[in-house]
Order: sequence, then structure tokens, then C-alpha cells
Amino acid sequence: MPAWLHAFRASFTFLTRIPVGGFPYPPKTWEWISIWFPLVGALLGALQAGVWMGLEGHSDPTRAIIVVIVGLVVTGGFHEDGLSDSVDALGGAYDRDNVMRILKDSRIGAFGALALIVALMLKVSLLVDLGVLAPVGLVLGQSLSRALPVIQLGVQPYARRDDPQSKSRDVARSGRTQAMIAAIWVAAIAWGALVWGVPSPGIAGALGAMLTVGLVLGVYFQRRAGGLTGDFMGTLQQVSELGILMALVSA
Repeated sequence: MPAWLHAFRASFTFLTRIPVGGFPYPPKTWEWISIWFPLVGALLGALQAGVWMGLEGHSDPTRAIIVVIVGLVVTGGFHEDGLSDSVDALGGAYDRDNVMRILKDSRIGAFGALALIVALMLKVSLLVDLGVLAPVGLVLGQSLSRALPVIQLGVQPYARRDDPQSKSRDVARSGRTQAMIAAIWVAAIAWGALVWGVPSPGIAGALGAMLTVGLVLGVYFQRRAGGLTGDFMGTLQQVSELGILMALVSA
């Protein structure tokens, strides 16, 4: 089986806690798992959307909290962990060496805890604001936000490539080819959303939110740490997901 196709299974192993098996994966496989991240996100969003619709009769806040919990259970809080580590490091360090040191620290600090609380509260609130469009927001938010880190890796260096303890080192070998495939996924998902009946201003706003998050955080990460890390990529996913949901609410 070609490495890029075998990577589809491995992408679930990397992004979720779903027991798909397949070990041991050939080393080349990990270089291609990123091309499937948007699809994995879309499937996760579809699962959450199904849970949302299955909870018909409950209040929207209850449904929103439960679908967020489902996402955390399925992914193990993978990206949320990256967000908290990143905010701890960037908020508590003044130079690159200390940023990297704090990123490796498994303990969570006040900055990271506050970031997690705010992000989760805002996610729940935005889903409540979306109401009947929450299933659409879940699918678009989960899928498009997972394309952004892959695209970002195509234009920005990975700062911890030589660190043997980096969990994302192999994934970070993805480059322009993987970024182009992720961009194709974005175009396909946007087209599918249009066919689904999502208003074009909402889709344009979601894409604009992705672009803004990528540019602003990309420049900031480059200045503070000299490139991306696995935690920073998790932060890109979390912040862009919130931006996408906000754009859909505003539309």
C-alpha cells in the first residue's frame, strides 16, 4: 500500500484516541498523515453534529457542552493541550530558549489554564449562538481548522526538527506538497458547504478567519521561537476553529 494511503489510518492514530490499529507504521507514513487531517476533522465534526442532533429536546447550552466534551474525549484534548502549553510558554518567557523550555514542561501554568477556560467557554457560547446551524459549524470548524497547520508547515519552518523528544517531528516533515493538498481540501470543503446551503458570506468569513489567524500567529511564532512547534500547531487549530465559528455566527 502506498505510504500516502496507509497514512489515512495513521492520521487517526495521531489526532484521535480511536483504536484503529495498524502498528507498526512504516516511517514514511508519518510524513503523509497531514494530508488527511482535514478529512479526519470533518469526520470528527460529523460525529459531534450527530450527537448535537441526537440531543434534540435538550437546551442548546446542554447540547453545546456535551458535543465539546465528545470532542475532548475522542481527541484526548490533543490540540487543547497545545494551546495551553503555547500560552504558558509565550506568556511566561522572554527569549527563545525559555519558550522552548516551557513548551517541554508537562505542567500547566496559570496562563495555560486561563487560555483553556476562555477557549472552551467561547466555543460553547458560539455553538449556542449558531443554534440550528451548529452542526454546520461543527463540521466546518473541525475540518478547516485542521487544514491550517498543514498549510502553515508549507510556508514556515519547524523550530524543533532536531529535537528527538518532539512528538510532531515526523509530521513536520510535510512541506509544500502536503500544504497544497490541504488547500485542495479547503476548496472542496468550502464548495461542499455552498452546496449544503451555507451562506457564502459565512464561508468567506471562515476562510478569512483562517487566513488572519495563520498570518498573525505565524508571524508571532516566527518572531518568538523561530518557527512552528507541535504545540503552536495545536494553537493554530484551536484559534482558527474559534475564528471560523465566529465568522459563521456573524454571517
